[in-house]
Amino acid sequence: EVAVENMQAYRKLSSQLSTDVHLTENKSTIKNIVFILGESTNRNHMHLYGYYLPNTPHLDALNDKGEISVFRDVVSPHSTTIAVLSELFTFCDHESDKPWYEYTNLIDVMNAAGYKTHWLSNQESSGIWGNVAQIYADHSTMHKFTRIRDSKEDTGILDEELFPLIDNALADRSPEKNFYVVHLMGGHGLYYNRYPYEFNKFTAEDIRLNVSPRYKEVISQYDDALYYNDYIVSTIIDKFRDEETLLIYVPDHGEAVYDEGGFAGHIEENPSRHMIEIPVIMWASDKFKARYPGKWEEIQAAVDRPYISDDMIHTVLDLADIKTAEYNPAKSIVNSAFDASRPRIFNDLNYDTQILPGRVSEAK
Repeated sequence: EVAVENMQAYRKLSSQLSTDVHLTENKSTIKNIVFILGESTNRNHMHLYGYYLPNTPHLDALNDKGEISVFRDVVSPHSTTIAVLSELFTFCDHESDKPWYEYTNLIDVMNAAGYKTHWLSNQESSGIWGNVAQIYADHSTMHKFTRIRDSKEDTGILDEELFPLIDNALADRSPEKNFYVVHLMGGHGLYYNRYPYEFNKFTAEDIRLNVSPRYKEVISQYDDALYYNDYIVSTIIDKFRDEETLLIYVPDHGEAVYDEGGFAGHIEENPSRHMIEIPVIMWASDKFKARYPGKWEEIQAAVDRPYISDDMIHTVLDLADIKTAEYNPAKSIVNSAFDASRPRIFNDLNYDTQILPGRVSEAK
């Protein structure tokens, strides 16, 4: 049922041309905007967010140096990739009264604003789960996948295989303005497929949750996957260090890893907070900070605001100085007009009043 709807949505959106985009303002001058789209990343399993295992050494170091802004209170609107992507990159959100594919999407907006758009992905290039991402890829100026594969195949292609794709995109960039989306496999199960042997750092003995040894083994593999993800994200940052660049890292959703009982993964039904509590990190190069000191101050001032990522398009456009009729400053986390009182709804449940209070006591 949903699969058929998604296929129809795919065809319909694919047939909608980007000529629909109407910019009401375009003062965009940022040379490089990089959007790292993570996967299945639960911030509660990151040392950067207070987790007890040291699995984010690179991001910790960047944070200590004041190079990144770490947003502490962001949740995703869904816990599956296809559902999140239909809102993360469009003006569709919980209050919307039309299907997601009838809304303007970020790729077409950036194209219209004069950006060369690059879609670089380590996720499947076909198959039902890849559909929404495939549409955005098709709408990008250029798109590259690490290799052609379907949703059902998972041979553990590592995220580092994106590095040469990024290098090629940098070599082939527009001299004016570029928008890059880098789509990771991140913390997607099977966790042991996500990292190479040398990132085998943690073992079941390191896990403090009161669960079975078998579960502890899986948790340690997830924590290794995030240890590797720390290396991936920080390496991508380094590739843009000498350019005028604003980089935004947002995973699609979180991941439960036996944090509250016998479940690991992400599902839309009966969600736990672990499936939707995500890290959001912004980094800017020295050249960016020198040219846009006010923007970096706005970013730093916003890190504790409560946010839900179905509004992320408003934040990106705000930072880029691009406006459309749908743009709403109250939905941009960095804007002084930001509305912190907007309910954060996950599948008709209020995160702050219905999901968060369900917190069980956790091993410290």
